[in-house]
Amino acid sequence: MKIGKIKLDGSLVLAPMASITDLPFRIICREYGASLVYSEMINADSLSKNSKSTEKLYLTSNKEKPVSFQLFGLKKETIVNSIKKIEDKCDIIDLNIGCPASQIIGSGAGAALLKKPEKIGEIIRAMVNATSKPITAKMRLGYDKNNAINIAKIIEDNGAEAIAIHGRTYNQGYTGKSDWNAIKEVTENVNIPIIGNGDVKSGIHAKKLLKFCKGVMIGRAAIGDPFIFKRINYFLEKEKNLPMPTINEKIDTFLEYCTLAQKYNCINHHTLMQKAQDFTKNLREAKSIRSSLNSFKEIDDIIKYMNNLKK
Repeated sequence: MKIGKIKLDGSLVLAPMASITDLPFRIICREYGASLVYSEMINADSLSKNSKSTEKLYLTSNKEKPVSFQLFGLKKETIVNSIKKIEDKCDIIDLNIGCPASQIIGSGAGAALLKKPEKIGEIIRAMVNATSKPITAKMRLGYDKNNAINIAKIIEDNGAEAIAIHGRTYNQGYTGKSDWNAIKEVTENVNIPIIGNGDVKSGIHAKKLLKFCKGVMIGRAAIGDPFIFKRINYFLEKEKNLPMPTINEKIDTFLEYCTLAQKYNCINHHTLMQKAQDFTKNLREAKSIRSSLNSFKEIDDIIKYMNNLKK
């Protein structure tokens, strides 16, 4: 798959997820077979004002390349200013048109933009004119109804190089099933690559989407399980299933996350606690592990406890 001049080495993409897809986790997902990784959502307003809290969101490393930085915002001037601050650090710049979080919707950004297709076109055009990096968008099928074809055409006509589509409307949130047929209809009406997203949990799912999509984006299923990229790539190549990771593999990968977080100076207690719970969520002892983790106040205690879980 190619996005503009960026050629990917495969078809699997890590979705942008707030508080999840930080730099260490993106590096690990690349190691396990993601061909493209997305940053957490970056607030264009905060970025344009040089907010210190935003700096960690666009930390990067050659180990994760290619990487897409995702912006959200409403004012095209602010978004353009933000692009100037990050374009030399990333390979692709994405506009969020799908986030359902209430604080994002309340600002008129994210999925709220689905109600204003012309505004989407104006922002995409301004982004394209502001940089030589490929511009993409991540959207849902619509706000309260499916008008994905119309929105996708507007995005394409204004110069975007690819679109990732989550197969639900804003009103659906994460309920019901992702409508892959609706995504297929979009692929039949535009000429740029479409990356299918929503409910991809296995190689079988990815194979179905790749019959009409150029790429497959994986979000919630990758939380605590970056191994999913390896399993899906293996299935796509051999049509056989790899076994699920062992507890030792899970713990070792969590410890790798810790090492990377320390290396890039982005380690903190809250995030490490969340990652520890993510990596142990499907273990038989998950409930007692979570209880124990919640009692630790120091980062070193979390790391030591997780290390001791190895069999």
